Amino acid sequence: MYLPHFNKFTYQLPYLHINEEEWAYIKETFNKDDVKESLAKIAMDYSPPYMDISEDDCRKDFVNLKKTWVYDLLKEGEWFARTETSYDWPITYEGSQWYIKRLNTGNKASNHFQQENRWSVDGTISPGPLRTWGELKFMTSLMGAAYTLDMKKIDKSILRTLDFSAGWGDRLAGFYSSLNTELYVGIDPRKENHPIYEEQARYYDKHLTFFETSKKAEFHCDAAEDFDFTPYYDTFDIIFTSPPYFNVERYSYDDTQSWVRYKTIDEWNSQFLHKAIDNMWPTLKTGGKLCINISDVNAGSGGKKSWLKICDPMNDFIEEYRDSDYLGCIGMEMATRPNSIGAGTAVVSGESNRLPDMVKDKSGRFCEPVWVWEKK
Repeated sequence: MYLPHFNKFTYQLPYLHINEEEWAYIKETFNKDDVKESLAKIAMDYSPPYMDISEDDCRKDFVNLKKTWVYDLLKEGEWFARTETSYDWPITYEGSQWYIKRLNTGNKASNHFQQENRWSVDGTISPGPLRTWGELKFMTSLMGAAYTLDMKKIDKSILRTLDFSAGWGDRLAGFYSSLNTELYVGIDPRKENHPIYEEQARYYDKHLTFFETSKKAEFHCDAAEDFDFTPYYDTFDIIFTSPPYFNVERYSYDDTQSWVRYKTIDEWNSQFLHKAIDNMWPTLKTGGKLCINISDVNAGSGGKKSWLKICDPMNDFIEEYRDSDYLGCIGMEMATRPNSIGAGTAVVSGESNRLPDMVKDKSGRFCEPVWVWEKK
């Protein structure tokens, strides 16, 4: 039920705001479900809360990203990955656990271009931010976060890089901010992304100094499993990417999207991920690294939802190459969402997805795995 008390929060400038005292009063006075519905209806009258990122913010963040030193990010320490089952492949690198520390520097350098594009994409577990903002049911659910959250108010210079799921341009920004990179090849089937990649590249080129390595970026709007990699044989020092997580991430509904083409996890593994890796393996130089950021997923396959294996089948496939050598796995630190089983922040409740036997003690940093292979 909508609460008239919330009428006072309409048309606020510059944006919707409820101070600490008022929010405490609301939580103490009104029914939680009514508050969620009322807050959702009020919030929907406002534009989506995009970050205000000016071109100057973008430039400064890009400059700061170029100043970032690898040893400030790569840390030795314990970490765990989100999965209900263990991996067959060790999540260690050179005998220890290593993870890449979370860093927000550089976000504005890509989000200045990609923010609205990124927000427009849906997933299978939940709708994307933009659709959430336009539908009351989703917004009402989102407003529950106001209660869940405590809301008070490596040695070698990498020269040539292949990114076969270019995504939102974050690795493109990283390429341009790195000292010794010279070629970036980005492949992605989502056609909406490519004009923005070109815009990013032009912008970053403009802000390179005389003393920095000249850089070249090439973009191909194609599915990685279809792309002809022949012109790039024996080219790349590193292949670094983060593919879509089966059907959990739905970047578009075009027939070039892997989740549209391959409806079961076995089809997706073999016909998309393994085929793409097989096609691009000849592009990697001897001594080059293949680094893939991906994890197993809790998703539906063949009409049944369960934890689906991606990582072990992928690593088993790569191991079949006579010239492949497994170097290990490095964690990429992620933000820990509240009340998340996988992130180790779940609490026991009466809800069916929060049974006591699902809540496990975890130690170390919450990370996603980056699987690292070398071509011998």
